[in-house]
Amino acid sequence: MIEKEDPIISEEEAAQYDRQIRLWGLDAQKRLRGSRVLLAGVGGLGAELAKNLILAGVKGLTLLDHELVSEESCRAQFLVPVSAKGQNRAQASLERAQNLNPMVEVHADPDRVEDKPDDFFLQFDATASFCTLKEALEVEWSSEKAKASLKRTPVDYFLLHVLLKFRTDKGRDPDPESCADDSQLLRQIRDDVLEAMGLSSDLLSDDFISYCFSEMSPVCAVVGGVLGQEVVKALSQRDAPHRNFFFFDGRKGNGVVDYFGPN
Repeated sequence: MIEKEDPIISEEEAAQYDRQIRLWGLDAQKRLRGSRVLLAGVGGLGAELAKNLILAGVKGLTLLDHELVSEESCRAQFLVPVSAKGQNRAQASLERAQNLNPMVEVHADPDRVEDKPDDFFLQFDATASFCTLKEALEVEWSSEKAKASLKRTPVDYFLLHVLLKFRTDKGRDPDPESCADDSQLLRQIRDDVLEAMGLSSDLLSDDFISYCFSEMSPVCAVVGGVLGQEVVKALSQRDAPHRNFFFFDGRKGNGVVDYFGPN
């Protein structure tokens, strides 16, 4: 890692971030101001996270995304203009992202995160990447302890398993263009996944399918706010992070923090 100088907050920055400094203190804001963040993926959730980190006042944010702007992108996030369809999503998001806070250095990178060498990541203090969850989601549901906690387990936990299996099998997310076929496959995966866990398919009713085909902007805003808060915690070294999952139900408008893992 490159040795960092102690960041200095100018008078202009002190005025800009006054409410934040009052909330978490000058030292925490200095740590934020000296931090560079890599954001891999600028979909609906990624755009919300980018907004929150830029407004919080990090030193720099790099938007890394090889995807092209689609109709879905325009519906799910607010950083890409409608006229940018077919352009790289990171580059198309750059202008509006930078306009949120001129004090933050915002960059766009159109490469795939998988193609980056290891030393590329050393320039960043934090990396926000939307990665696979298979290992973190593993729970042995046949144990008595797991069975006892089943009633308070968010149904979204099992939905994540279904979507993860769909992505593993198909190499993509459910697509509105193939709604009928993907709906049938989602239903079959639901049955297989819950059966493998020793659970009834009734645990996840059929109406879950209608919520699997796109990112919902209001949900992205809520989850992006929570995720941004977690990144700020890490960078500012204040407060403990959530342990270890935040589930938000966009239908009911409520969220819960819960812990899952092999232990």
